[in-house]
Amino acid sequence: MSALDSILGIFKDPPPEFVFEIAADGIAMSRTRPPASPQQVPLAPGVLEPSPVKENVLSPAAFADAVRRLLPAGKKGRRAAIILPDHAVRVSVLDFDSLPEKEEERRSLLNFRLRKSVPFDVDEAALSYFPQDGKHVLVALAPMEIVAHYEAAFRAAGLLPGLVTVSSLALLDLLPDAGSYVVARRAPGVLTVVAVNEGIVRIARTLELTESADPLEEISADIYSTLAFIEDQSGVRPASLYLAGFGDDAANAATRLSVELDLPALPVDEEWPGLAGYLRSLAPAAGRAAAGKAAAGQKVAA
Repeated sequence: MSALDSILGIFKDPPPEFVFEIAADGIAMSRTRPPASPQQVPLAPGVLEPSPVKENVLSPAAFADAVRRLLPAGKKGRRAAIILPDHAVRVSVLDFDSLPEKEEERRSLLNFRLRKSVPFDVDEAALSYFPQDGKHVLVALAPMEIVAHYEAAFRAAGLLPGLVTVSSLALLDLLPDAGSYVVARRAPGVLTVVAVNEGIVRIARTLELTESADPLEEISADIYSTLAFIEDQSGVRPASLYLAGFGDDAANAATRLSVELDLPALPVDEEWPGLAGYLRSLAPAAGRAAAGKAAAGQKVAA
């Protein structure tokens, strides 16, 4: 089975019973079938530090305990989908004139391109990809050790984990399939900026934030540079900006960024947007478009 078959298979087969979204400061869980009522537990500082280049789970016992606290009694042996923090996975968009037909040749080509841009051994990494339109390939890459350490807590709780995606890609199923827009997903210490044009992810970048006295100033600058790059490459300015993960500051951030960037900014009113987007993707009407949006980063785990 090819990686792409595995990716799309999760949407053809019955969904896992549970889905978890992980962040540096907490974990949220929901059933994938009614009643889908999200629950969450906080993580103390220092338990988890998402990163694509170093150990993420700094306190395995505390992390495993948080997973167990969310799991209903008697639910061992059930399948669970996992949404990782953006900063734990390198997500990028690679452009090709064409892709080889054979899976082995595709992987070799992707690995060759990725070696130039990632700070870890590509050959020792978990890689998934999705050719969005045959030319713009959405790729997710993470060291196998990092993925395994996240999965270990779920296995210890008696679950059968499958890595699905990262938060910023999962939340896209809350947003329109048409039009051109930018998403800014804020998480502790990082900002992920994703540019989408007519349902195709064109740019995905995760940036570390400094401990600034005015975080919105830094965020505005990061989004502005993405907008400038998009206009330079395509000649088209995105029509809107969606903000996720801004919490109680969402309304203020939307107002300020709308003015500073001269772009309508709309908050995504979900505390766990990746979780909400994944659940939306399972709705019957979501169909094939949902599979495409959530594809990169998926790995079906036994």
